[in-house]
Order: sequence, then C-alpha cells, then structure tokens
Amino acid sequence: MSRIEKLSILGVRSFSPHEQQAIAFNTPLTLIVGYNGSGKTTVIECLKYATTGELPPNSKGGAFIHEPELEGEKDVRAQVKVSFRSTIGEQYVLTRNVQLTVKKTTRSMKTLEGSLLLRGQAGGKSSDRHVISTRVMELDKLVPEKLGVSPAVLEAVIFCHQDESMWPMSEPSALKKRFDEIFEAMKYTKVIDNLKVLRKRKGEELRELKIQETQDKVNKERADKVGRLIIQMSQEIEEAQIKCSDIVKQIEAKAEEIKDKHQQANSFLNIVNDLQNKTEKLEYKSEAIKELRSRIQELPDADDVLRNTLAEYAQTIERTVADRDRKMAQFHSLQADLKQSRDKHTAKVAEQGKHQSDKDKYERQLVTRDRMVHEAAERHEIRGYDGDLDDDRIESFYERIQKALNDKKRELERLQRSNAEELDKKSSIIAELEGRKQSLNRDRASAKQRIMAIGRESATVQGELSSLDVDEGSEAALRAEMKEVEARIETAKADEQSADLDDQIKQVKDEIWQLETQTAKLGRELVECTRLASERAQLDLRKKQLTDRRRDLDILKSTWSEQLSALLGLNWAPDTVEAEFQSALRKQDSVVAEARKQKDATQQELKQVEYKLSTIRDRHTKLSTEMKSCQRAILKALRDTRDEETDPEHPPIENYETQTKHVETELAQIESDIKLTEEMKSYYSKVKTVAEKHNKCNLCERDFHNQEDVKRRFFNKIAKALGDEVKEELEADKADFAGRLRKLKAVRAQYDTYKRLEKEVPTLSMELNVNTTQKEDLVRRLEDKDLAFSKAEEQRREMDALSKNVLKISQNHKDIQEAERQVERSQQSSSVATRSPDEINEEQTACAEQTRVAQAKLNKLTVERQRLKDLASQLEVERLELRHKIATAAQQLERKKSLLDQIRRFKEEQAQLRGSVQTATNDLEALEPEMATARAALDEVRQHGRSKEQKVTEERDAISGTVSELRMINSEIQEYLERGGPSNLASNQRAITSLEATIANIEAEMKDLTVQINKLNKEIDNSDAKKRNISDNLTYRKNLRERVALQQEIAELKDRNAEEDYQRLSREARILEDQRGLLTAERARLMGNVASKDDQLLRLQEEYDLDLKGAKAKYKESHIKVETTKAAIDDLGRGTSALDHAIMQFHSLKMEEINRIIGELWRETYQGTDIDTIQIRSDVESGAGSGGGKRNYNYRVSMVKGDTEMDMRGRCSAGQKVLASIIIRLALAESFGVNCGLIALDEPTTNLDSDNIRSLASSLHRIIKARQSQGNLQLIVITHDEEFLKHMRCQDFCDTFYRVERNARQNSIIRVENITRISE
Repeated sequence: MSRIEKLSILGVRSFSPHEQQAIAFNTPLTLIVGYNGSGKTTVIECLKYATTGELPPNSKGGAFIHEPELEGEKDVRAQVKVSFRSTIGEQYVLTRNVQLTVKKTTRSMKTLEGSLLLRGQAGGKSSDRHVISTRVMELDKLVPEKLGVSPAVLEAVIFCHQDESMWPMSEPSALKKRFDEIFEAMKYTKVIDNLKVLRKRKGEELRELKIQETQDKVNKERADKVGRLIIQMSQEIEEAQIKCSDIVKQIEAKAEEIKDKHQQANSFLNIVNDLQNKTEKLEYKSEAIKELRSRIQELPDADDVLRNTLAEYAQTIERTVADRDRKMAQFHSLQADLKQSRDKHTAKVAEQGKHQSDKDKYERQLVTRDRMVHEAAERHEIRGYDGDLDDDRIESFYERIQKALNDKKRELERLQRSNAEELDKKSSIIAELEGRKQSLNRDRASAKQRIMAIGRESATVQGELSSLDVDEGSEAALRAEMKEVEARIETAKADEQSADLDDQIKQVKDEIWQLETQTAKLGRELVECTRLASERAQLDLRKKQLTDRRRDLDILKSTWSEQLSALLGLNWAPDTVEAEFQSALRKQDSVVAEARKQKDATQQELKQVEYKLSTIRDRHTKLSTEMKSCQRAILKALRDTRDEETDPEHPPIENYETQTKHVETELAQIESDIKLTEEMKSYYSKVKTVAEKHNKCNLCERDFHNQEDVKRRFFNKIAKALGDEVKEELEADKADFAGRLRKLKAVRAQYDTYKRLEKEVPTLSMELNVNTTQKEDLVRRLEDKDLAFSKAEEQRREMDALSKNVLKISQNHKDIQEAERQVERSQQSSSVATRSPDEINEEQTACAEQTRVAQAKLNKLTVERQRLKDLASQLEVERLELRHKIATAAQQLERKKSLLDQIRRFKEEQAQLRGSVQTATNDLEALEPEMATARAALDEVRQHGRSKEQKVTEERDAISGTVSELRMINSEIQEYLERGGPSNLASNQRAITSLEATIANIEAEMKDLTVQINKLNKEIDNSDAKKRNISDNLTYRKNLRERVALQQEIAELKDRNAEEDYQRLSREARILEDQRGLLTAERARLMGNVASKDDQLLRLQEEYDLDLKGAKAKYKESHIKVETTKAAIDDLGRGTSALDHAIMQFHSLKMEEINRIIGELWRETYQGTDIDTIQIRSDVESGAGSGGGKRNYNYRVSMVKGDTEMDMRGRCSAGQKVLASIIIRLALAESFGVNCGLIALDEPTTNLDSDNIRSLASSLHRIIKARQSQGNLQLIVITHDEEFLKHMRCQDFCDTFYRVERNARQNSIIRVENITRISE
C-alpha cells in the first residue's frame, strides 16, 4: 500500500527560497502546529500541488511563490519535493519546480520541468535509480496511479484546502460535479455514450447495407439473364462462321480458275508487250541515229582503228594532266614559303619598332636622371653637382644622399625616445591621482548603497509597522466585547430550554403518520377500481389509436399527394400505392442504367483522347526540354569561347558556325607563329655558336676582345632570345584556342539536334492544339451526359426517399383495417365500478392537503428549533474569534515594539554613513585641481614632442622620396643596357633586309609556274572535242547495226497474231470474277451478321464485366454483412445495458458503504441530540433511466432525526457543517483510498464548540486506534488549537510534532518538538 514519506519545501509562499524546510510523515499520525499566518496550510498546498499538479485557490499572479521583492531579486524559483512509496512498495522521489518573474508592470509565473525518480523497486537494490518522466503532463497522470487513488480524491478528500473544506455543504450543481469526479462518472458515461453512438452508426450502416443488398440482388438477376444471352449469341455466331467457311472454299476455287485464265492471257500479253516495246525501241534508235548524224564529222577509218586511237589518246591526256598537277604542287609549296616569309617579315618589322621605342625611352631617361640630380642637390643643399654629370659623379651623389637619409632616421628615433620618457613621468603622476580618486569613489558608492539598502529595509519595517493597527486600548476593548458575548450565550441557552419545541414536533409527526396511513388505504382502493375498469380502458385506447391512425393517414396523404400524383397519376389509392410505386421505381432504374452507360462510353472515349494528348504533351515537353538544354549548352559554349573585347556578352545561337570557323582560323595562325619562333631560336643558336667560337658578332663582325661588358650584354640578349617566354605565351594561346575549339566541337551534336528540333517542335505544338480542342469537345459532351445522369439519379434518389412514406401509407392503411376489427370485438363487453376513480382521487387530494399543512407546521417548528441552535453556535463562534483576536493583538503589540527598536537602529546607522559620504565628497573636490594641473602638463609635453617629431619626419620623407625616384630611374637605364638594346636594333634591321630579298625571289618563281600551268590547261581542254567525235562515230555505227536487228524481230512478232488470243482469255476471266463477286457478297452479308452479333456479344460482355461481374459474390457478401451487422447491433445493445446495470450496482454499493461509515462516525462524534445521523443521497434525474440515455445522479447531504429526513444545506449551524464535512471526507477516504491510507485535516476545529471539539478529538483517537493496524494509515492534522491535540491524546501514537513559525526575516520555518510540549 502507498504512503507519503517526506516533504521538502523551498521558495513557496512564506518559505524562504534559500533555505529548504522538510517534514517526515509518520504512521499513523503526523501533527503540524502553528499560529495563524505561520505557513502551516502551505504544507497541505504543497502536497496537493505535488501529487495533482493543481495550484491552491487564490494563487493567481504567482501568489503561490515567495515574493521576489522581499529578497531584492527579479525572479524566484520554488521547488516542492515529495518522497513516497507506491502501492507495490516502489520508492519514488517527485520534484516540481515553478518560477515567478517580476518586471516593471507585469508578473509571470512559469512551470519548469520536474521529475519522477524511481529510487528502488520492491525487492531490488535501494541504490538503483532512474528517472521515469520529466514532462509535467505525464507527472500529473503517473503520480496518482502510483499512489493508487484518483486525482479527484487527492484534491477533494485527501489534501483538501481549508478554503474548500466545506465543499460537501455547497450548492447542488457544485456538489454533483465533485461527486461525479470522485466516482469518475464521466469515464463510464462516456463509454456508454460511445457504445450508443456506435450502435446508432451501426444502425445507419445497416440501412445502407440493406439498400446495397437489394441493389446487389437485382444485379445478380441481371447477371444471370445476361449470361444466358451471351451463350445464345455465341451459338448463333458459331453457326454463321461455319457457313462463311463453306463460301470461302467456293471463292478460293473460283480464284484458282481465274488465276489460270489470267496466266494464259498474260503469256499472250507478254508477246504483245514485247512487240510494242521493240517498236518503240526502233523509233528511239532512228531518232538517235538522226541526231548523231547531224553533229558528228564522219571518219573513214574502221572501228578497230578508231578504238585504238581513242585508247592512246587517253594515255596522252593523262601524262599532260600529271605534268600540270606536279607544277600545281610546286606552286602551292612556293605559296606557303611566301606566306611564311611574309609572316617573318611582319614580325621583324614589329620587333624593329619596339627596339626603336626602347632606344628613345633610354635617351629620355638619361636626361631625366641628370635633371633630377641637379634639382635634388639644390633642394637638399649638396654642393658640387651643378655641371655635366657622368656615371661616377651620379654614384657619388647617390651615396651622399643615402647617408643624409640615415642621419635623419637616427635623429627621429632619438627624439621619439626622449618624448616617450617625458610622457611616462607625467602619466605616472596622473595615474597616482586617478587611483586616489577611484578609491574615494568606491568608498562613497559603498556608503550610498548601504544607505539605500537601509532605506529599503526601513521602508519594509515601516510598512509592517503601519499594518499593525493595534494598541493597548484595542486589546481592552476586545476583552470587554468578550464578556458581552458570553452573557448573550447564556441567554440563548435559556431561551432554547424554555421553548419546549421537541414535544410539539412529536405531536405533528404523529398526525402526519395517520394521514399517510389513510392515503395508502385510498391508493389500494383506486388500484382495485382500475382493475375492474381495464376492459373499458382498453376499448377507449383502441378507439383513440384508430382515430390517431386515421389522422396520420390523412396527414401522409395530404403531405405526399402532390409528389405521388406526379409519379403514379391522380387515381392512386392507399391499398395499391405500394405496387404502383415499385413498378415506377423499376422503370426509373432502367433510365438510370441507360444514362450511366452513355456517360461511361463518353468517359472511355475521353480517356483515350487524354492518353493520346498526354503522350503528345510528354513528347512535346521532352523535346522542348531537350531543345532548351541544347540551347543552353550551345550558348554556354559560345559565352565561354567569345572574345571579351569584340564579341557581345550574350552572343546569339546563330553565331555558332561563324565562331567555330573563327577559332579554327586563329588556331592555325598561332601554330604558324610557333613554327616561326622555332626558326628564330635556331638562328640565334647559330649566332651564339659563332660568337663563342670566334669571339665576335656574326652580324656586325665586331670583335669582343677587351670588351667584356659588351660581350656580356650580347650574350644576355641572345640568352633572352633563346628563352621560352615567347613560345610559352604562344603555347598558352594555342591551348586556349584549342580548348575553345574542343568546347565548340563538343556541342556540335547538340547544335545539329537543336536545328532538327526547331522543325519538329512546331509540328508537335499544332498536333497538341488539335487534340486539346478534341478533348474540350469531349469534356463538354461528358458534362452533358453527367448532367443527364445526375438528373436521372436525383429522380431515383427522390423516389428512394419517397419509398419510406409510401410504405408508411400502405402500413397505416393496413393498421386502420386491423384496428377497426379490434374495436368491433371490444364493444361486445364492458363493466361498471361501484365507485368511480374521480371520487377516490378527490378524497386522496383532501388527505394530501392535510398532510401538506401538517408538514409545513413541522418544518416551521424544526426551523425555529434550528434557529435557536444556530444562534447559540454563532455566539460560540464569535467567542472563539474574540479569543483569537485578543491573542493576535497581544502578539502584534510585542511585534510593534520590536519594529520601533529596529527603525531607531536604522536611523543611527544612516546618519553615520551620510557623514562618511560627505567626507569622501570633500576629498574628491580637493583632488580635482591637482588632476587638472597634471593633465595640462601632460598635454603640453605631448604637443611639444609631436611638433619636433613632425618636422624631422617631413625632412626624412623628402630625402626618402628623392632616393626612391633615383633608384627607380637608374634601374630602368641599367635594364635597357643589360638586355643589349643598341645591338638588338641593328641585328633586327639586317634580318628585315634579308627577308625582303627572299620574298622577291619566291614571287618571281611563282610567276613562271603560273604561265606553264595555264598552257597545259589549254591543251587538256582542246583534247576533249577530238575524243568526243571519235566516240560519237563509234556510237553512230553501233546504232545502225541495232536498228537492222530490231526491224527483223518486229516482223517475226507480227506474224504470231497474239492480240486475239489475249482478248478471248480476258473475257473468260471476267465471267469467273463475276461469279466470285456474288459469293463474296454472300460471305460479306454473313460476316456482317457475325460482326453485328459480335458487337452485341461484346457489349453484353462489357456490361457483364463492368457492372455484373462477381454480382453473385457481391450479393452473398452484402447479405452476410447485413446479418453480421444485425448481430453486432444486438450485442452492442445488450453490452450497453449490462454496463449501465453494473455502474448502477457499483454506485449503489459504494453509496451504501459511504453512508454506513458516515453514520458510524457521526454517532461516535456528534454530541447533540437534534440530528441522529447524516447521509449522502444520490437521486437519479427525472427522465434518466436504463433506456433513456446516460444516467445522471443528483447528490445532497441530508440529516436524519427519527423517521424525518431533511436537506442539511441551509438548515445547520457552521459547526455542524464543519463536522459533517470532516466526517464525509473521512468516509470517502476510507472508501476510495483503499490503497492509500492518507488524509490531511487542515484546522478541523473551525466553528466547533468545545463539546464537539472534544468529541471530534476522541473520535479521531478511536479511528486511529482502530485502523493503525493497517500499517499505512497516515493522518495529518494541521491546527493552531493545542487543547484539541490534548483531547486527542496524541502521545499514544507519536513522540514528536512539527511546529511552523516565522523567523526574524519573517520566513516560515519548521521545527521538530517533543509531544510532551503539548501534553503538559
């Protein structure tokens, strides 16, 4: 069984957020004692919050958490930790955390993450621990499960807050809500509601299934009919196919005869055609001979001679052509050499211009250097450099100006060191003054902060002092008022004894009992009278039922007459309306089926068009995508290979061919330049070899003896010419253009594809538009078919809706006929009573009125007696309140004295701190002039040093600029001399002259070859005419011979007379073809019938496959579903009734148990004589029952005296309410807390008089003694009344108790004290 072991509180209400307070809960009793406002009720609030997650009442805005302003913080974090055992002995530690944040105008409370820690399982190691959950929602669910009680019991019974402890006396609606939560009524009523909803849904599903079953049955019958038609149609088609086979055999025989006739005719026709061909050939030969004769020059030589001449002539021409080709090749070679020489000449001319430019630049730089030396010498006052300057004097000037620059640098460094030392001295003085100032500021700030803190503490104490509105006069007034209340209590008790109300109430109760006996006698007499009048009542009932049914039939006829007349005609009658309606329903079914068939056919055609359109659209999309992809690739290649200086940024795709040709041309030119570079390197290699061998220049014949500087520059120039820089640059250009050409060729296939797709895509677009138009037309047709089908189906649904009313009309008509027969039989017998029920009812009414008057008198007397008791109880309460006020006033007076002493101490400390602040302020004011003087001296030293440094820096920068300019121009002059500028210019001029002579020689050779090639071409052109004349003579003689042979063959063919035989055989073949045509027509007729029947068979088969295939199985499945659904509905009904009965029985048993425990506790506890016992009554709401929806109970607390029972609410005193609430909670805890023996009583003696306080204490003592054997009984009593605890004799059950009180900082603390402190 579960139990609570320990509770720790941190930062909740008056408990400090820095010091944790803990309580260990014992068995069977835990006592918590403290004066009002000490924080003892917070213990109950923390237990309730930890176990249920519910905050106590009136805790909005963070009132549940310690006030952050009291701690001087912006937020406070509170924690509640509970250690408990579960129902199976597992040890858990539950932690919940909340935080309160205070801003300028708002306060926000936030629930932080908690935890449920499993410390040790039953039978396991106590060191095993792991976290079960940290989510708040899961904690709210898991903790009640582990404790074995519901959240409602924890909240309303076990840990009930003092403000809510009187809930059993609340209004009916609130009481009903509480008991429904405790009984968990919503859980079970929701199950019943869900079962009823499910049964209702199953009923709706059954109606739909019955409709489906009817439709499936019709489809099954249609399927059987269509199956028979398919078999019959198949047999007819098979017979027609056999007849067609016989006719085909006859047609094949006729075809064989026709084939023989045609073969014979064709043999004669070949002879006729041969004659005609030879005649035409003879005419052609004659025309050819005539044409050749007109254009040839006849030769007398024989054919053999002409053939030999023609063969030899061909060899001569071949030799001439070969000679011409050889000279053409030689011409092309010279042309290539000429191009190469011209390219070399162009390169040399360009190089000559560069050399001349370098020479001009060199001469300008010499003049500039002399001018710069003169200006620098004058500017920097360096003497001796006014006239002409040679290299030695310039070198001397450079050394002198470099020395001046170094001197200025050393002077600047020395000046900077001196300024830094002076600044350090002045800064150290200021730093010392700043340190003194900061120390004084810290002392003053610390004193001011302490003054502000004292001010806040003083304000807090002053506020508390202002809230203590009490003095010695108030205490005396309260004691005087106490004496007055005690006198009034004595007077009220005397009035109650003199009233003698108990005897009067007893007399009225006897009178009520006699009236109730007479009422029961009259009731029995009325039952007897009713039994004798049963037959007459049945007759009246049947007549009334007959009238009602006739009225219902008239209403149905008037309501549905217009619709039924439109459907069945104006002459419909109730006895035949059902049969006529079923006939109309079958007709409408056929109309719907035909409309559905037409719609499906159009829909199938639309699907085919959509498939075709989808195919075309996919192909169009694919080709368009491919076309765009090709276009992107081509445009990317064009952008990558364009010339950034001349070509546009986004070239058009039409530039592809032009761009490719341009890149190929550039690549060829670069390859040519690379070859020229190789030739130049070869030439310079020879020059270098000659120079090394003979120690002189190969071009100008200059000797290098005693001219090492010239020789060195010469070899440097040759080494530079032999270098690979130019070639590498050309190779890079070649690689660039080769890469461009590769990119362009890589997209050649895509370019060809793009051009092809440019033609295909427009065609596909046109085809796509045509199919789209066709689809739109089919969609419009389908919409028309859908509209027709919808109208037919809507009419069918309207008829279905009307079918229920038709059945009602027919059934009502049958019921009226049956009722008329029953009335006729019932009118044959009747009976009359000796005393009518009206007379008996009048006497019962009079008796009831007398009972009501007596009951009102009894209520009046009871109220008066209760008023007197309430007055006495109220006076007792006032006396208790006055006692409490007197004790509180005494405590407040003591507290007021302590607060005044504290305020006096605060004022003395503030005066002392203000003196310290003033002293620090005076010292700071005296320090400011010293700091200003030190800062001024520092600024003056810094400014003077900076001016000196700036002057020296400017002089250094001027000399440095002159040195840099001279160094730069000297390096350029030296570079020109080192690369051999003058010699390069002369050698390049000689190379240009040599190339011009070579070009002139090549041009002369090409001119001679051109003259020779033209002469050979003329000879070749004249030889063709002679050759053609010889060939035409040979052809002319051959045609003459062939014409003579053709004339002889034509004469022989004419003698055979084949035309007549061909005409005869053709006529016979046509006769046979006519006979075959008749047979073919007969076959076509039979095949047409077969095709027609095939179409019918196909439509029947499609109808069967589409609508009727598996109809038998579907009907079987629908029938099974209907039967199983019926069974499910019956099972749900029985299950709902059984569950409702079980809930009702559980509720009754629980209420009996609760009332039994309440009765025992009341009789043991209550010391008055006006109430024998109290009970909780649960009445079923009117109209709610086992078959009328979910069951609801209305709860009320009633008090019983003898045989009288009355509602306790509004009729009992405050003390009786408190005692009844405690007893009800104890009973509920014992009934619903079987697994948890825990209950907390917060201030249980509130509003109780001394007798009932002692009685409650004794009862609790007996309860603990009787139930302490359970092992897990944990009664927590929280009170300020130590007298009550003495009456409980707590020392029998515990050795210690917990006292809750406030410390010096007004925070609640918990101390453990010995129980003897109470029992003393």
